[in-house]
Amino acid sequence: MAERLYCGVDLGGTNIKAGVVRAADRCQLSEVTLETGRELQPEVVVGKLIDAARQAVAKAGATLEQITGIGIGSPGPLSHKRGVVFQMANFKHWRHQPLVQAVSEATGRPTTLENDGNAAAWGEFWAGAGRDVDSLVMLTLGTGVGGGIVLDGRLIRGGRENGAELGHMIVQACGRPCSCGQSGCLETYASAWKLSLNFVEQLANGAESSLRASWQAGAQITSKQIAEAASAGDPLAQRIWNEACHYLAIGCVNIARICNPDRILLAGGLINAGEKLLLEPVRRQFAIEDWKLVCEGMELAPEIRFASLGPNAGVIGAAGAVELAIEEGTIKV
Repeated sequence: MAERLYCGVDLGGTNIKAGVVRAADRCQLSEVTLETGRELQPEVVVGKLIDAARQAVAKAGATLEQITGIGIGSPGPLSHKRGVVFQMANFKHWRHQPLVQAVSEATGRPTTLENDGNAAAWGEFWAGAGRDVDSLVMLTLGTGVGGGIVLDGRLIRGGRENGAELGHMIVQACGRPCSCGQSGCLETYASAWKLSLNFVEQLANGAESSLRASWQAGAQITSKQIAEAASAGDPLAQRIWNEACHYLAIGCVNIARICNPDRILLAGGLINAGEKLLLEPVRRQFAIEDWKLVCEGMELAPEIRFASLGPNAGVIGAAGAVELAIEEGTIKV
């Protein structure tokens, strides 16, 4: 029997990433990145996605006929069962696009669709920092806060296929307004973008910081700069950063109470701050906030650690979703 090769495609608002993954050892054999754009029409974006998949297959030294299937990770809302993306914030013209049908017809390969957060979480479970556990939940700390849930080896898509929106769990009643329409979402406190906005808001209200001169000169204040300033002892940066860690810990406690996974993984650009500045404070605050109804000998608290696949999690997870679709019977081989 010929070895199985899966093609994974990660559809983002800035880039489309694609790669081929060998099923036997879950090793990524190729990587291709193409730019996208908010103003592009859907058919142009779909054409780029198909092109990225073809390039990734060729770069892996394979042909489309050798690819068992193509997996796509996409922002939602979407329908995994119908293969349709209903809408995307980063593509303003996108409405009810039958993505699976378009890709399958163009490539001749069975195709499956997953939410991008689900795909990344599945990638870590299938080939990354969750490979040795049965259950995990992942929080992706980027421009927003995304996530995915795998319990007892099953990807949890939620009711009406649009669950696991972990960035929009409410961690502060009557808190900061979120772009989703709710208030107090985890995303409003712990995403890289909101971290920067919250910091700048404090500067505008007169707070002092070592970054004030840079901000007054018109420079954009990034979460990386805030992390560096916090590490250097800047009081405002420390306050904003510690607040993010506090709410992340509350989010992790909520996850533990609802899912109680073996492991909670933190992923995304914010984890570049490192263990000392991000992981250790979250763990400490989690221990403070976590419940105390644990008898001696009970191991109930999940391990909190960083994800390991970095920016490749989406591609590897989308490829792994082909194997998941085979197991679930939606792709026949």
